[in-house]
Order: sequence, then structure tokens, then C-alpha cells
Amino acid sequence: MQQRDRNLVRDIVFVVIVKLLAIAALWWYFVRDARVSVDAPMAADHLGASASPAKLPAGNPNDQ
Repeated sequence: MQQRDRNLVRDIVFVVIVKLLAIAALWWYFVRDARVSVDAPMAADHLGASASPAKLPAGNPNDQ
């Protein structure tokens, strides 16, 4: 590997590390404390389902 290639690899690694640190800092500052409370009826309404549990037929399905 030539010296120029080693310098390029070092520079690329440095830039990737700086970008990862920047993303982590942005997440820490803006997203870390964001909380969303979701209850079952609200989630069911959003998904288009009912919040009540599904009704199963009486009896054992293996009985024939």
C-alpha cells in the first residue's frame, strides 16, 4: 500500500468517525428526551382495529 493510499484511508476513517459523533450529538440533544405516550385504544384507532381482544369460538378447536 502506498503512502497516498494510507493517507486516504486515514482521512476516510476520520471523516466517518466525525460524522458518527455528529449524529450521536444531534440525537443526544434533540431526540433523547422525546417520549410519546400511546394507549391501546389510540393505537387501535390508528391501525384501524378495535381495542378489545378478539373473540374466540367456544370449545377446543382440536375437538371434532
